[in-house]
Amino acid sequence: MMAAVLGSASLMAQEVQTAHWENQRNSLSISAGYVSGVFFSKLIIAWIGPAASHARKTDYYGSYGLQYHYQVNSWCRVGAKFNWEGEDYDMWTGKKDDETAVKKGVTFGHTLSLVASAQFTYFNREHVQIYSGLDAGVGTYISDVKYLPGYADSDGNTHPVKTTWLPAFNITPIGVAFGSWRVFGFVETNIGYEAFAKVGLGVHF
Repeated sequence: MMAAVLGSASLMAQEVQTAHWENQRNSLSISAGYVSGVFFSKLIIAWIGPAASHARKTDYYGSYGLQYHYQVNSWCRVGAKFNWEGEDYDMWTGKKDDETAVKKGVTFGHTLSLVASAQFTYFNREHVQIYSGLDAGVGTYISDVKYLPGYADSDGNTHPVKTTWLPAFNITPIGVAFGSWRVFGFVETNIGYEAFAKVGLGVHF
């Protein structure tokens, strides 16, 4: 008798859970994180070049994203992500250890990506889900160099902007979503264009 009651309750809970994702297949979320793999790659490349000796004081602004997903079934959702990451660094006339060096400008770096996204849930409970994901799309790096009065680049430009287009990718080894069927939070680890660790808040509708 007790086994029958427990079995019936379990079946009802499954049906309620299924009904929730079927009725609220869409999700929209925002996120913030710290330092992506792409940022580290840019940092390494920048500091290899000769200009590295003339750069000081890097300020990192963070990595921020907007995500939309559609729940295809109980374990798979697909959608799209937009992500922005930014930093700036001062430029000086002399090397970093030169006491006579003078600041000549600031370079602002903007990394943007727009990717198609697929996420796969392998632990699915009413208030907690654990998932992994794969993303691929297009990315761009915008270098916005602003020189102070009296300084310019070798071509005489005082405000040059350079845009570099690149393929974008991201792997989410593990993500954990928690909350209700309407409002949820999540934490993720990532490799690629998104922050190594990020947190977010979203809604189902």
